[in-house]
Amino acid sequence: MPFASLRAFVDALRSAGELHAIAATVDPRLEIAEITDRVVKAGGPALLFTDVRGSKFPVLTNQFGSHRRIAMALGASSLDEVASRVRGLLDVSPPGASFAEKIGALMRLAPLANAIPKTVRDAPVQDVVIDDPDLTKLPVLTTWPLDAGPFVTLPLVITKDPRTDRPNVGMYRMQVYGKRETGMHWQRHKQGRAHAAAWGKKVPVAVAIGTEPVLTYAATAPLPPVLDEFAFAGLLRGEPVKLTPAKTVDLKVPAEAEFVLEGLVDNDDLRVEGPFGDHTGVYSLADKYPTFHVTCITHRRNPIYPATVVGKPP
Repeated sequence: MPFASLRAFVDALRSAGELHAIAATVDPRLEIAEITDRVVKAGGPALLFTDVRGSKFPVLTNQFGSHRRIAMALGASSLDEVASRVRGLLDVSPPGASFAEKIGALMRLAPLANAIPKTVRDAPVQDVVIDDPDLTKLPVLTTWPLDAGPFVTLPLVITKDPRTDRPNVGMYRMQVYGKRETGMHWQRHKQGRAHAAAWGKKVPVAVAIGTEPVLTYAATAPLPPVLDEFAFAGLLRGEPVKLTPAKTVDLKVPAEAEFVLEGLVDNDDLRVEGPFGDHTGVYSLADKYPTFHVTCITHRRNPIYPATVVGKPP
């Protein structure tokens, strides 16, 4: 069965002996990242930091740091099982069809109900609504000494095409500038950037932080435009993704997420973003990117803030 939420996955990790809770006070600037980096490279467990300096929210890291945990996240006993599942979904189409044609056949022949998100009104992610948002109260990590500041590193950035209403969920790093502003590092080849260009100056955006693991994975998957990430996650899960209308923007957001940031990206408000210690093992250089202006934050009661340490892989 798929996990309904990130916290359900955390409970499963704890039961499997794959989670270690750290009660000592830790700093989100450099310290959490340093501890996590050492544990990842030693093949250690997921980490839940319960006393984070400057924030009341616990931080989860290394949730995907082993083959076993990735397989658990995707509801499988091994990654080969996941690959077989995806191949089985694609095999419904005629031999020799292009990938886009296979996806189209999949949408016609697979259990379509799983690919269509379910809209709900009573959403845990909106248990707490903050109309005067302050991003500095979130335990956003500064990972490396030369990073320009704290970066949100596991954001599910939700946009939609204004011409078709087709949604996109991408994962683009977000440097926190202040209480209500972040950078939005969507590069030219990303679908979120294409949506931004179609909107013009102001782009409605919602950012989910702390979703169930299949949806988190789907946000990183290189999908063709014919298949959005909510649909792909539903197909992989075997259950529809639950969405709910956001409070201040005309978008739907994951109902079971831990946090959602709502607001507008201003394409004319370009600010210097970076440097940032990247997965290449070197710092990506500073450059100008548009600014995300946060209008509202919603979150669950007692939410968990997930983060990943971006850097050269072990």
